Amino acid sequence: MKRKTVLVLIFSTVVMAAVGGFAVFRTMSAASDGGVDAKMKALFAEPRPVLLEEVRSGNELKSRTYPASVQASKEAPLSFRVSGPLVTVNGQPGDFIKKNAVLMAIDPRDFQDSIRVLEAQLSGAMAALEKSRLDFERSKSLLGENVISRASYDAAKGAFETSTASVKDIQARLKIARHQLADSKLLAPFDGIVATKRVENHEMVSAGQVVLTVLDISSLEIKANIPENEIARTSLIPGQEATVGFASLPERTFKAFLKEWSAAPDPSTRTYSVTFALPAPKEAQILPGMTGEISWGKQADAADTVSVPVGALVADGEKGSAVWIFDPDTSSPVKRSVRTGAFSNGGNRVLVLDGLRSGEQIVVAGASFVVEGMKLRPMSR
Repeated sequence: MKRKTVLVLIFSTVVMAAVGGFAVFRTMSAASDGGVDAKMKALFAEPRPVLLEEVRSGNELKSRTYPASVQASKEAPLSFRVSGPLVTVNGQPGDFIKKNAVLMAIDPRDFQDSIRVLEAQLSGAMAALEKSRLDFERSKSLLGENVISRASYDAAKGAFETSTASVKDIQARLKIARHQLADSKLLAPFDGIVATKRVENHEMVSAGQVVLTVLDISSLEIKANIPENEIARTSLIPGQEATVGFASLPERTFKAFLKEWSAAPDPSTRTYSVTFALPAPKEAQILPGMTGEISWGKQADAADTVSVPVGALVADGEKGSAVWIFDPDTSSPVKRSVRTGAFSNGGNRVLVLDGLRSGEQIVVAGASFVVEGMKLRPMSR
């Protein structure tokens, strides 16, 4: 009986100690929670100032600008196909020329003499051919009457065939000589302007030596090098419009149109060459070699793609990235996951491929310190 009483007393003591400890823990926890709640209430008491930016669709984004250079639509380094001394030089740098105009000429006397010699040889060969033809015709008749031998007939036939080949050979050489005479004149291949002249009159020139360069500037070409990470997101459609500006004409811009592009990058710069056609403006003198800037290159999915500053992105756990959407009705932020793409604008912005709509306002400064339920106070830049 005494043992049972002792056990009851021990159990009661343990229970009372546990109840007392739990009461002390609840009191301390309540005091601690009261401090946290006080801090949170202080944090949420005043609206937090943040910087906002309105989401703009890709159609409203500015096109990218690239350095560009001007080239002529046609460029022809001209050379003679024959050699000889110059006797005529009509084209000077800067001169406008018409198609088939004589720009330079080589002394034609040697070519004319060659033609005369060949024409005389052709006359003799034609006479020999006629004689051999008559001999061959007689031989055929005599052979049929068994007057001459087969060997005599074959000799007459061979002479006729040799005379025929000789005439053809001289005719071919005469044709070449006449071509050479025609090639002694250098003609303009198209309407254009003389860009460079490398020889002077009376100078001896060789076949294949470049003597003049002619440009067609009625239509110009604007060439730009596009980085591979940007051309991959750009629609390449022939005739697509771009805007060209020049430092020498700061008050003017000109429309150019996509003409062609390279399918392989430059091995050293990893950029792709893109060419635009620019009709030569009448009110300004734009010449090959000038430099400028061309604005072009909206993304192919520009209607749905937007960009946001890098500082607007916050971590969203395993989902990746998110942004804070500002609700003007409640002045509170709403966290939304987004799908991001490549960097743009020199790495200051990030393309958002999905998750944002045009017209929404996002937090772009102070986003890391924003939490759900916080009141926000928009700031001006």
